[in-house]
Amino acid sequence: MSLFEKQINHYYNETGLERFKKLYSIDYVTNFEDNEGDGITYSQDVNRGTYSDDGNCIYLLSFETDNWVRVAERICNRYGCELDVDNEELVAKEDYILVQTMLAIYAWIEFKEDDNELH
Repeated sequence: MSLFEKQINHYYNETGLERFKKLYSIDYVTNFEDNEGDGITYSQDVNRGTYSDDGNCIYLLSFETDNWVRVAERICNRYGCELDVDNEELVAKEDYILVQTMLAIYAWIEFKEDDNELH
């Protein structure tokens, strides 16, 4: 378990037969907080070998700017994450890449809100 993980949830397909029960997804809740004070969560797609924000981060970003794709792509390019525009979610091959990208987006949202209060 990584140092930043607070909770891990495993999800299995339910076929009714124990021998066919197969892990397909793992959700992680971290000790890091988003801009609303909630624990940052992300998922691992076991079959694809990727990690995703399940659209949570991009959903919050879309409330802050009409140019959410441009903002997300710029941050993704900086940290090595991918933006799946069709599914409106962040995707990465490594969890630390995804979490670092999510933290940067949440920081952008928070500081943008602070900047708006100054004007």
